[in-house]
Amino acid sequence: MKRVRRWLLPVVLVLASILVVGAKKVFDYAAAPAKEKESDFVFPNNPDHEKPTVLVAQPKAPPFTFQQRGGFVNDASHLNKTAVYGVVRISSEDDIRAALQFAREHNLKVTCAGQQHSMGGQTFTHNGLVLDLRDFNRIRLDKEHKTVNLQSGVRWWRLQQLLDTEGLSVKSMQSINIFSVGGTLSINAHGIDPLPGPIAPTVRSVRVMLSNGSIVRASPTENTELFRHVLGGYGLFGVILDADLDIVDNEMYNRKTAYMNYTDFPKYYQTSVENAKDVGLIFGRLSVSPRSFLRETAVHAYLKTPFDGAMPPLKPATHDALDRFIINFSKTGGLGRWTRWTLEKYAEPHLHDCVSRNQAMSQKEVCLVTRNEEMYDDMAYLKNRLPDTDILQEYFIPYDRMPEFVDGLRGVVIRDQANLLNVTIRTVHKDEITALPYAKENMFGFVLYFNVKFNERDNEILEKTTSDLIDVAQRAGGTYYLPYQLFYSKEQLHNCYPEIDDFFAAKNKYDPIALFSNKFYEKYGR
Repeated sequence: MKRVRRWLLPVVLVLASILVVGAKKVFDYAAAPAKEKESDFVFPNNPDHEKPTVLVAQPKAPPFTFQQRGGFVNDASHLNKTAVYGVVRISSEDDIRAALQFAREHNLKVTCAGQQHSMGGQTFTHNGLVLDLRDFNRIRLDKEHKTVNLQSGVRWWRLQQLLDTEGLSVKSMQSINIFSVGGTLSINAHGIDPLPGPIAPTVRSVRVMLSNGSIVRASPTENTELFRHVLGGYGLFGVILDADLDIVDNEMYNRKTAYMNYTDFPKYYQTSVENAKDVGLIFGRLSVSPRSFLRETAVHAYLKTPFDGAMPPLKPATHDALDRFIINFSKTGGLGRWTRWTLEKYAEPHLHDCVSRNQAMSQKEVCLVTRNEEMYDDMAYLKNRLPDTDILQEYFIPYDRMPEFVDGLRGVVIRDQANLLNVTIRTVHKDEITALPYAKENMFGFVLYFNVKFNERDNEILEKTTSDLIDVAQRAGGTYYLPYQLFYSKEQLHNCYPEIDDFFAAKNKYDPIALFSNKFYEKYGR
């Protein structure tokens, strides 16, 4: 008995330690962040951008409000900490005009910022003046003509909440609603409605303040060259003041999911979705589980369906902690990714917020959701307290070349040992509007989600993975998206965007003093 007691205490202590460590891990994976994530790690390292900027002493205060003077800014990647001259809080057109004049007088470069989810320094530059437009956020709804006028700082969730009370809905936006309208226009973002795809076809007009302070209205029929360059122009042509956008009716959808091999997806899409008038929203997701890695494909379709009664109002998300835990557990390796895919496949359909049978009255569908409900997603579960960051990338591939790209993607990720967490598939139709189109024809958009820690090794892996995937996409007749990290070469940029020289020439035409800049322009436009 003495021998048993002698060994029992250490065993109990070990088991207790395991339970404590396990409980701590569960908490860390599931807990919402207590504050905005901060990181002093910069990749690629640039010591010049870490030097505090020199401020100019003013005999009198400028006619606008500095939200921040000096100091540093970063973007959603947490990898681009950069010293800036200051951040200006914008709430009116006079603020913008005064800030531009201040920048001209003090030889400062200007960038516009909303939520700063572009991940390659597209919203700031070293020693620059950043215009924070989030308080520039008036909304004017024209319900009769189904249009809305939005100042560029409006966040999509505010518009969605307003439209929902009026029985209306956004026509095109990203799948996350935290972004600003100005940011969405500046990158010509796309979403899960397959018809407009990118936002450009839904834009009736924009008003833009140029570097000299003048205001120009641009549309498909007025100042068309400026219109084509401002949409997807990354803030390099002027400050987008406001935009007139098309909106649509809110609708009820029957949510259905099908599973298939990735090689069958192009034919399925072209025969069952491409010309189907009852498809309201659609997206696909490739498995990242080791057992079916980038082979099994889930297709989530939302089919228009008649509905009796009032549309249910928007409801906030209810599974943040669980979703956050599952996402963060999937970062740890094959077991985590298998667990996540299995739960998404077998458990998520039972947790999805659907209209009940009683609410649906005589409807027979198993899962009914409104357009607004499905498009209203702030993805709060992606925010965490972990010492890492999640990086987006997007590639656009012609329909019939999809299997070729997926095979290349699988090979690159395995060879480079990149930590790929998610692959979503969307539709982007041929862009005949913007000057720098990423969709040269009807294409599938692949949204990739990588995880990296704040260290050199992980980020060097992702840098190589990015370059390799751009080559894979190009060989498959595709392109890549520009709002993310600047890991691509000038040659790769020209190969995928042969219009880039004309784009930069137009930038010089509309901004001859090069007042507007960002890290993307400084690396590739000079």
